[in-house]
Amino acid sequence: MLSCFKLKNAAVRLVQSTRPALLSFITRRHYASAIDAISLERQQEVISALRMYQKDNLPVPWIDMTKRFEISQESMEQALAEDDARLQKKIEQSIRVTQLADQSYNEEHGRCDWDSVVRDMDIPLVECLRLFDPLLSTVSARSLPNITDWSADDLSTLKSFVSEHFSAVTADVWPLAGVYMNVEQKDCSMAHSMCSFPQMSAVLHEAITQHRNANMEWKDIFEKYPIFSRIGGLRNAYYQFKEFDDSKPKAIHIEWTDADTCRIQELVQTYYKPGNKREVLIQAQKAFPDISQESILGKIKQITSKVSDITSDDIDRVKKLVYAYGKDWARIGQEINDTPRRAERIWTQHREQQKAPQTWSEDELNTLRRCIHDGVEMAEASRLIGTKTRDACNAKMLLLKSTGKQHNY
Repeated sequence: MLSCFKLKNAAVRLVQSTRPALLSFITRRHYASAIDAISLERQQEVISALRMYQKDNLPVPWIDMTKRFEISQESMEQALAEDDARLQKKIEQSIRVTQLADQSYNEEHGRCDWDSVVRDMDIPLVECLRLFDPLLSTVSARSLPNITDWSADDLSTLKSFVSEHFSAVTADVWPLAGVYMNVEQKDCSMAHSMCSFPQMSAVLHEAITQHRNANMEWKDIFEKYPIFSRIGGLRNAYYQFKEFDDSKPKAIHIEWTDADTCRIQELVQTYYKPGNKREVLIQAQKAFPDISQESILGKIKQITSKVSDITSDDIDRVKKLVYAYGKDWARIGQEINDTPRRAERIWTQHREQQKAPQTWSEDELNTLRRCIHDGVEMAEASRLIGTKTRDACNAKMLLLKSTGKQHNY
């Protein structure tokens, strides 16, 4: 009887001693399987959340992250390491694509030979164009603001590129078209629009007039500016064109002095509220009674267009709430006592500021070079520099090493 009692107690102690380990094993198995089960979008949310802590040099609250995403710390660290490797590969590819594009630059055509870049990289053309980094390139983009600046070959190449690689023409097309054509993207948009919806402009009309005065045939003019589908269409548009309407009164141009501009800026700083220029206009009319309301309002619009209604405090508040709730704009808008749409706009501006091209001062470069020499991690280098993200430091480090300039300090 006693031996049975002892056996029972031993069994109880065994279960109690193994229960925490068993629960831990079950939890690990649950979370480990979760990383494979969740969607790619969910994995990106996890990585984005971790990147935020990295960017601000904050310790990761692993317990809270584990509860929030139901993924183990080990799995999240693994996902982050895989993403680091992917970003590193992308940076190396970007440098290689940019170098190949520069090497293939054709002076006569004014653009790079992207067919050769695609062959060397063995990746699709559009992906190569996305990887191209203009900040690392030695080739300057051409400025072709008028349709007359474009050659017939350039226009044909642009139209072929857009039609072959994009099913719909959206704003995302023009940065890639700009890289492919080595032309500023706004000029590519203008030229493609003129080809899609031909119309006579003052610059084109003047160029055709000069050619006609030089006895150039309409057939030759049509071949030089092939934006209209027929010679007759080009000729009719030329003869029907009117640059301006004489019946409309011409606006009086006001030359604003530096002192007057400073005065308007002071009034904007004092009375302007985002979305409401009325009080500024009232005060400006009192200060400049001899200038028309239209001219004053135009000057106010010019100044306020450079004033953002999003402050650094707004960005800090939204950043903290995104850390806590993810991109739940309805909830974040409620927390900051604003609309969900504006909450998202604050976050978008913050992300655009992060992506903006960064210039490096000589002091920042020297600090980075010392970090490279001492083997300092890029996260620590970012903290020491204080003005650059880890990714920016990493990209600059690779560039310095590829050019052999990592020791010039």
